[in-house]
Amino acid sequence: MYNQTETILEQYEIEMNQLIKGRGAYICETAEGKKLLIPFQGSKKRADFLKEFLERLNASGFLTEQIYLNKEGETITEDEATGECFLLKDYLEGVEMKTTSLDEMKQAVKLLASFHNHAQQIAAQMEETNIKKVSLYDVKNRHYKELIKVKNHIRTKHKKNEFERIYMENYNNMLQGAKQSIEMLSQQENAKKTDMFCHGDFNQHHVIFDGKNWRIIHFESLVFSNSMGDLANFVRKMLEKNNWDKELGEQLIQAYDAERKISKAEYETLYGLFLFPEKFWKVTNHYMSSHKAWISGRDIEKLKKVIEQETQKAEFMEKLFSFFM
Repeated sequence: MYNQTETILEQYEIEMNQLIKGRGAYICETAEGKKLLIPFQGSKKRADFLKEFLERLNASGFLTEQIYLNKEGETITEDEATGECFLLKDYLEGVEMKTTSLDEMKQAVKLLASFHNHAQQIAAQMEETNIKKVSLYDVKNRHYKELIKVKNHIRTKHKKNEFERIYMENYNNMLQGAKQSIEMLSQQENAKKTDMFCHGDFNQHHVIFDGKNWRIIHFESLVFSNSMGDLANFVRKMLEKNNWDKELGEQLIQAYDAERKISKAEYETLYGLFLFPEKFWKVTNHYMSSHKAWISGRDIEKLKKVIEQETQKAEFMEKLFSFFM
């Protein structure tokens, strides 16, 4: 019987003792320690670049996972039967950062700032041609247009369900924030570029404590962009889980700033990113990709929670605005 995982692993110079299925990946117990086999959808050039970047990151003193070559000296191993591609890398064991612990959240943003400092130095040594360049303005502008598209779709419906009624009642307020966001990000887009290598998916699941040190893992979403994208993504997620506690938000941003100074232009970018109704857009996006004849109660509850948190978010935004004005 064909076993894809074992067939892939046979193409590496490793002695496998045990194989454990993880979340979308396989943990491999080997004589050289635990490795992680993951699907990879990028190009060979991107995988090669990612391997070099992680090697340079380690050499600079920022220790993290490394990618391994197969017997053919390639970073990517392709399953000839399915065409799927895989990477083999270190499996770093540890406990995920808790979103209820202020100390751990602060450790995470300090670690992010340290990573950005190292990544900025590496950027001067490497060409970024094989890493996706991401414009924060382009991303938010696309999401802005998607919000309008959903509104136009719902408006044409004669009979609206509960989700659609709540959406339309709150749409104008949310769209105003989105419009202000892209206007501010547009101004920063035309300013002096300060882009660098960014994690691309920095959240609590990608920050672990290994018993001695805090580590960032899973760099497969590495992008060349504005560093505030990483910081805004993380802080927003923490605030959503803590009812947009403005004191928490302030402490997290200050913890980052203590490790890597945030410029006035970066504060403005950060403010522009927080202005965008990200969670409202995510709930909207899920609605558009779902079977609209039946909306789950969970989606309705998510939408209501987003709206309920708008007051707390507004208070946080006022606090953040005072940082750079």
